[in-house]
Amino acid sequence: MARIAIVGDSTSVAGFRPLGFAVFPVEDAGDARELWSELIGGEYGVVFVTEQVYAAIEDLAVEVTDRPIPAVTIIPGAGSAGGVGGAKINRAIERALGTSMLIREEEA
Repeated sequence: MARIAIVGDSTSVAGFRPLGFAVFPVEDAGDARELWSELIGGEYGVVFVTEQVYAAIEDLAVEVTDRPIPAVTIIPGAGSAGGVGGAKINRAIERALGTSMLIREEEA
């Protein structure tokens, strides 16, 4: 059975250990590059990375985009407003549909 891993700063990933995730706190997002071969080696079915980590490993993550395992998912880090993950989902939707979909908030 494949496990779930999460990589990011210690504040962002600390709460995932009690849920059974393999937690990889990194001091610097670039340190995740050294872990990458271990993370994609087959032991982990899903790898969550914070946006800061994804920015440092994006070139490596692209190499596994079309592979079913591991699924690499971007999550916002502690204190992050997000944005990278949403932009990645929008690009995937655009590729799949051939057009972009703008999501508008309804006026109150």
